[in-house]
Amino acid sequence: MANDSSATAEDERCRLGVLVMQLSLVCWREATNGDRRTLAFKSRLWNVYEDAGGYVRTQTLDRYLCESSFPSRPRWNRIYATARYVLSTCALPSALRDELQQAMNRLGRDVS
Repeated sequence: MANDSSATAEDERCRLGVLVMQLSLVCWREATNGDRRTLAFKSRLWNVYEDAGGYVRTQTLDRYLCESSFPSRPRWNRIYATARYVLSTCALPSALRDELQQAMNRLGRDVS
């Protein structure tokens, strides 16, 4: 039984991690009209790859946006740093900014 509750707690952390990243991206879009590539590039927290054809990818960041691709050993500090960067960029009060802050706080309690 302990494994079931442990797995459930870990699943919840992962869901919160995905939520924080998704909210960070939506807040970023709202504040800057930028996409995930500009967030990755400007924050300098995520690798940005450009292939020979000029297509820009954010493969690592993309893995954090969906539960099915969320890493088994996530970089929690990078999730926090992304949210903090977005919150500093999205300085104007908004319901979305508040939701991101609350999700980040919940994740902080669960991960600590």
